[in-house]
Amino acid sequence: MFILLIVMVDVVGQENEVQQSTLNSHEILVVSQDVEVNSLIIGREVLRDESLKVINSGHPLSNSRKEIKDEFQQRMDLFCSRYSANGMDVKCEILRVDNSYDPFSVEFKSKITVEKGALKHKLNMSHNISLTNGSYPIYDPLPSIKCKTHGNMTISGDRICYGSSLAKYLESRGVKNFKAYENATSPLSIKKCPYDPYILHGNSKDLVNLKNCIENGFYHESSDGSCFLCRLEGKGVCPHYGIETFIIPAPSISLSNNSSKAPSSPDHVIFNDTGDGTYSGQEILYFFDGKEYFKLYLDNSHRSKYGLPVC
Repeated sequence: MFILLIVMVDVVGQENEVQQSTLNSHEILVVSQDVEVNSLIIGREVLRDESLKVINSGHPLSNSRKEIKDEFQQRMDLFCSRYSANGMDVKCEILRVDNSYDPFSVEFKSKITVEKGALKHKLNMSHNISLTNGSYPIYDPLPSIKCKTHGNMTISGDRICYGSSLAKYLESRGVKNFKAYENATSPLSIKKCPYDPYILHGNSKDLVNLKNCIENGFYHESSDGSCFLCRLEGKGVCPHYGIETFIIPAPSISLSNNSSKAPSSPDHVIFNDTGDGTYSGQEILYFFDGKEYFKLYLDNSHRSKYGLPVC
């Protein structure tokens, strides 16, 4: 009878250990999932904050991938430290921040490790952080870097208002017809254009799709435009698959002649200070409100891309 009692007590003890191990294992998995979900949120906050820092200072990042990775790591370390009170050792190591296959995303790779007692869980992750979705807008830092020293720029809603700064920037580079971009505007935050394929911009009555795209400040995929990470470094062009948006000349009360030319309006043309990359485009009128004429300057390559009449 005594031997049977010892066996029963031992079995009960083993059952309790198994139950506790199961509970700990479940807790570890829940924590791992929580860290994974929050890493996406924190990563997006880092991208937003770094873009805002550059916009406010006008100074580019020297190595955006490393600087974002380091800031991301600091914030994840702080987030993971909250679990230590529960007797857990939680780490999220940010291994890499770089371009995604999608130019409207930034990829990060990380390794999550969660330990409690004798139990340990590891998870290797690769995620894309969207530049265009969610409650945290991601801002385009390139205009501020290029124009900050050439005059005052202001922000009105979700638009960058250049005043004379863009025209002076172009003049400083010896670009012809720079005055066409006095009081120009461009988008502040990155939003993906829904008119895809892009020829839909021109395949609409009275160019209404082009007008809506411009008014909403949409961005487009571009093999010539710079990627977001290189924009943080002040590069108007880069070797990566990137994005482009239109820089919009101020409306005018008079109609120009049909041969009016100025730097082509895609931002990678305007901000291409690597050589002869800032080339001319011919004026295209896309709207008249009864008082003012609204226009872009586009070369034939971009006219074809957006389904607009070729000169």
